[in-house]
Amino acid sequence: MFVYNSTDIGIFIMVARTLNISQAAQRLNISQSTVSKRLKELEESLHLTLVERGQGMKALRLTMAGENFLSIANEMQRLWEQAQHMEYKRSVFSIASLSSLNMQAIPDISDFLHEHINNLHLRIFTSHSQDIYDLVEQHEADLGFTLFAREYPNVHVEPWFSEPMVVVRPKGTLLSGPVCTPQELRPENEVYNYNGIRFQDWHDEWWPAARNSYVSLDNANLIPLLLNKPGQWTILQVSLARRMAATGNYCIQQLSTPPPARHCYLVTHLHPTRHAARILDILRPYLQDLAKTWNQRTLPGEAH
Repeated sequence: MFVYNSTDIGIFIMVARTLNISQAAQRLNISQSTVSKRLKELEESLHLTLVERGQGMKALRLTMAGENFLSIANEMQRLWEQAQHMEYKRSVFSIASLSSLNMQAIPDISDFLHEHINNLHLRIFTSHSQDIYDLVEQHEADLGFTLFAREYPNVHVEPWFSEPMVVVRPKGTLLSGPVCTPQELRPENEVYNYNGIRFQDWHDEWWPAARNSYVSLDNANLIPLLLNKPGQWTILQVSLARRMAATGNYCIQQLSTPPPARHCYLVTHLHPTRHAARILDILRPYLQDLAKTWNQRTLPGEAH
């Protein structure tokens, strides 16, 4: 007999998203054995096999029953979260964002939403661009911020803003001036951070493999912890670069042959819930105002 358990449903949804027991356990901060055990118990209670397992398989696969149950599980989780807030009559709005955009966008957006919507509970998911599309498509997130636009079922994508990319170097680095050439930047000194497909293509023209760098990251928040030796360098969006330079520990250089501007996109569901649509109508003009501000950034000589 099936009895609803929010933990089991959440585990199944994460397994379905990652198709990997280890990754699901890591994201949920629980052990792999717990994930496997709870998933098996859910299957037994439903009298269904949800996930296809087998030796030699590179990744798990959802069975047909698993694919059908996934949409039900997402809806169950959404309804359960709404029910938890009924006592307090609080509105819930979820944003899925990249880690590199969290510091730049989320504080201002949070302040705006709480100022204009009473009794709001705002949820923030930090994820990768691909996962953000999944979260929005499955109604787990009402709004997403990503670095690339792609066609996706039931998802609407629109440009939000773009900003130039610059070189950031620790204080103490001997600089040739406010502008440097790619040839001046030694790959073994790079703290590499992924900034989207177009950036990757440009980067590979000058430095053929990120694995030749000092360290490669997928989370820009780690850069200040690792960019700490004279001679090191990284390439970042100018907004984050300026925040780092404001600490007095870093300097900024432009590139003589710059990478493509970093483009960010808004992702929403083609058929948002009525509640989400109401909040998006309130938020959208503010997002457009933020984009105008960020799109107007200029690049004066910033080497110090």
